[in-house]
Amino acid sequence: MSTGLQALTDNELVSQVVDRQSEAASSELFRRYRKRIYIWCFRITHDREEAVDLTQEIFIRVFRNLAGFDGRSRFSTWVYCITRNHCLSVVTTRKNQWHKKLAQLEGVEARDNSFTDDLRQAEIAGEVDQLMHAAGRVMKDEELEAFVLHYRDGLSVKEISRTLGCTNATGARTLIQNARRKFRRLTNREDRKSD
Repeated sequence: MSTGLQALTDNELVSQVVDRQSEAASSELFRRYRKRIYIWCFRITHDREEAVDLTQEIFIRVFRNLAGFDGRSRFSTWVYCITRNHCLSVVTTRKNQWHKKLAQLEGVEARDNSFTDDLRQAEIAGEVDQLMHAAGRVMKDEELEAFVLHYRDGLSVKEISRTLGCTNATGARTLIQNARRKFRRLTNREDRKSD
């Protein structure tokens, strides 16, 4: 990868992709965001292969719609909006499919959560994934999203408000504060376990 491309901002790379059809600029954008989007997808699916598939689908959407990026928000905010919307769409579709399958089963206890509990206990790759999984058990989904967007990805409260669809910045700020409090409790508990 050219050192020159690494020095460019996201918006400059977008311009090169849109104006010049630069494959090198596309590759640099992919390099910058692939891990972040994968982790987001993995947190939703708890399945490595599905997270990889979702990540690819999201990048297809990003690059198809790149000319529509107007630069009013940060590129990362725009990418996370696409990621969140696509993941929510997939989760909704999956829930609807499971509801149909469950409705067809006779004599099965609808409240039996053992199957979904087993799925949630699937093996998670790497420390970050384990930490995200542990945080997901103590935080609400939106708290975890706000926490990751703020502390890992560096988005401002205003950008998080836009990404998560909060009506105002106070909502995003509250999500971040609640997540931070829960994260501190979680890490303190993990530290005590390792002693």
